[in-house]
Amino acid sequence: MNIHRHALLSALTVGTLTLSGLAAPVAGAEEATPVTLNILATSDFHGHISAVHGRDGSVVDPGAAALACYIDAERDRNPDTNFVAAGDLISGSPFVSSILRDKPTLDVFNAMGLDVSALGNHEFDNGFGDVSARVSFDGTGQARFPYIAANISGADPAPPPSHTVTTESGIRIAYVGGVTAETPSIVNPDGVAGLRFSEPVAAMNAEAERIAATGDADVIIGLVHEGVHVNSGFSDVFDAVVGAHTHRATLETGPARDGRQPLVVVQPGEYGRLLSDIDIVIDPATREIRSVTASNHTADDIWAECGDTPDAEVQAIVTAAEEAAAEEGKRVVATVPGAFLRGRDSADGDTGGNRGVESSLNSLLADVALDSINTKTTLKADIGVMNAGGVRADLAAGEVTFADAYQVQPFSNPVGTVDMTGAQFIELLEQQWKPGQSRPRLALGLSSNVTYIYDPTGEQGSRITRVLVNGAPIDPAATYRVAGNRFLLNEGDSFTAFGTRTGSNTFTDTGLMGVDLFISHLAANPEISPREQQTSVGVHVDGAAADGSVAAGSEITVDLSSLSYTGGEPVPENVTVTLGDGKVTVPVDNTIVPAGDETGRASATLTVPGGAGELTLHIETDTGTVAELPLTVTDGSTPQPPASGSGAALSSDLDRLSSPLGNFGYIIGGGLAALIALLLTWLHAR
Repeated sequence: MNIHRHALLSALTVGTLTLSGLAAPVAGAEEATPVTLNILATSDFHGHISAVHGRDGSVVDPGAAALACYIDAERDRNPDTNFVAAGDLISGSPFVSSILRDKPTLDVFNAMGLDVSALGNHEFDNGFGDVSARVSFDGTGQARFPYIAANISGADPAPPPSHTVTTESGIRIAYVGGVTAETPSIVNPDGVAGLRFSEPVAAMNAEAERIAATGDADVIIGLVHEGVHVNSGFSDVFDAVVGAHTHRATLETGPARDGRQPLVVVQPGEYGRLLSDIDIVIDPATREIRSVTASNHTADDIWAECGDTPDAEVQAIVTAAEEAAAEEGKRVVATVPGAFLRGRDSADGDTGGNRGVESSLNSLLADVALDSINTKTTLKADIGVMNAGGVRADLAAGEVTFADAYQVQPFSNPVGTVDMTGAQFIELLEQQWKPGQSRPRLALGLSSNVTYIYDPTGEQGSRITRVLVNGAPIDPAATYRVAGNRFLLNEGDSFTAFGTRTGSNTFTDTGLMGVDLFISHLAANPEISPREQQTSVGVHVDGAAADGSVAAGSEITVDLSSLSYTGGEPVPENVTVTLGDGKVTVPVDNTIVPAGDETGRASATLTVPGGAGELTLHIETDTGTVAELPLTVTDGSTPQPPASGSGAALSSDLDRLSSPLGNFGYIIGGGLAALIALLLTWLHAR
């Protein structure tokens, strides 16, 4: 786009402009041949520098050398090619890169001639000092390219908000960067203390409009580490946007814009498995943009062209890194009889795609945290926890090498403890639901001595209905010691109930590293296998009163969910629901529900036995999950609380009526109100 045209619009008459607001060519002047700008983009690469193939020979990761060859070929075909990124190039990486602090990945991108990258949240995994000094924002550190973000304040040195590249044909492309505002909650908060991450689109709009007003660029492109779309509120001065962070593929063209080409938004998935390609046709004389189109090249596309001819310089970097990591990485540290897997969003989706679902591997790591603290320290924890985002590879059955174990949780986090009340722990479980965030649920891995029941239809903050620790109901007033990694216990992933940032609770750092504890635990438990018991079960009783009680003789329907894993572990076929003498066995629907923890659904209808009292709703699947929910049964003649109104208010009323003094006050209060009403009626009649 021609940035100058915005300033010219006020001075020139509309009749002398083209549709893009540009001055019409002088009569008789030879029209310039349009230039095609080629913008190649990657994101969420996470150090996947090595080529990886499936057992069937299919291309999983094309690897950096094939990717470099493909980019070189694009540059040969079109000298007006830029190569850019939208963040998370490093950290959360495979062993070959992470064991060397991701220097091989930065070396690879230097060799590929990366023009610019937005900062991602994972660039901050080792703290602001690491990314600003060792990695660098200005291309003077291990990264020989600029990292940009317009929405970070309080940083010294500060990353530049934008970077302009002039192409071979003299076209100026301004790249404006942004990183998710969630960054402080999804990296170790200590590492970004004092930094403020504002909403990225608004900050990027301000920077883009500043550039547009100066006329210092012909095209403006956003690079934002956030899952965005054409309707995300980008300013009309943007011509295209590259998104990231959600690891998903996006290819969108927005609606028509007055005098401008529609906005194009792309997102190139993850790990170099897609390469986004934005083509912008522009008149080099008038700077009028004729078209903006985009496509995503797949790993198969990249491999078909370059699998046999990888870039020699990049391949040398990758080979050196593989050799440096190989000696330590090939050491067998344990053997496991069965696989531990992460959650998936669909039956044919990749494991790890759903961080909102319980997984056998995340549960295992929570057990590792609890067991390690209790066997290797004197702290004696009660509960173990693990964050789903910290689990980056499955654990296959058979021999486990150091590299295998490292790839499972590659963030080099120390493990420690936090003391919190039972009420805070319940709040912690409620915080797994994160409405409005890019991932609406983040499931916590919990040690096997913890189970809970929740109502998926409940309101935000009011879903948890029962929590058991070591088989006993959690005591809201008691203190529990929770073991986990520093990132999570320091309120990472916005789990603020830990209370370490407010100072209400303190993180005790043991100095023990997560990967070392994981390896030790696997070696000490050679018969380890995924647990059968699901940590959480969703239970909604249709036909219950607002206070949860059920009437004797009434019919209720028990809707169940979260009965099944999604990674490929065994799943139940049937579930049996028992209430008193009534028992119903129904099939389980194991259709995977994306983005949350509702997979494994069933519905059972029962009749409530006669007589008031307490009964236990017993739930048991044929794979071993057991959950029990106590129910209060009324005799059917007792007036039920209204369906509307808050449970807290109803509980308060019931508590008041249950005490003699409260009952007296309630009667006196009601009588006084009636007397006042009678008096007002008499006065009105007078």
